[in-house]
Amino acid sequence: MDRGLIVGAIAFAFGFAAERLFAGLSKDIARYDELRAMSGEPTLAKQLLSEVAGVFSDATLESGTQGLVAGLTSDLVRYARIRGM
Repeated sequence: MDRGLIVGAIAFAFGFAAERLFAGLSKDIARYDELRAMSGEPTLAKQLLSEVAGVFSDATLESGTQGLVAGLTSDLVRYARIRGM
């Protein structure tokens, strides 16, 4: 019973922290999605889902991860450049 309480408390704390993190980042995610829409790219959620589906369908985790990291890096550089204007 004690183990169940401890695991439940940790799960609750993790869920609460994740919700707070998402709530804090929601404005930035919305702005990022607007920037992606202006450049004709899909939203971040759609891209992440397609990358995950591609990884599972191809069974090549390394190439999918490299493509995702390269895409996110270029998007972050573009976002920083636009924010600096």
